[in-house]
Amino acid sequence: MTILWADKFADDIKYYYKKKKYLKIREDIKTVTDELEKGNFLGDRLEGLKLPEGTAAYKVRIANTSANVGKSNGFRLLYYVAIEDEIYLLTIYSKKDDERVPNDAQIAMLIANIIK
Repeated sequence: MTILWADKFADDIKYYYKKKKYLKIREDIKTVTDELEKGNFLGDRLEGLKLPEGTAAYKVRIANTSANVGKSNGFRLLYYVAIEDEIYLLTIYSKKDDERVPNDAQIAMLIANIIK
């Protein structure tokens, strides 16, 4: 599997890294990306999005090791499986960062930007 970063995902990583209390964010997501590269889809499938057939979007919980909190208070990473061998990391947000949580319309827009 090929893991690709959407622009929004790259911006999110920079945003959290600059906050200084999320310095291990790249290490935290590595465990997920390693599994995705092996073809193991992690997390919960997002329902209700009108996606092309054969594709899917998922949300996975990740521990924030910088703050010593588990998955329940850590990060949420959204990713999109476009075709069999491409996975796009869409966005990542902290569970405690309410204003950064995307709604279904925003998730659909992120995916639409990838599809076109």
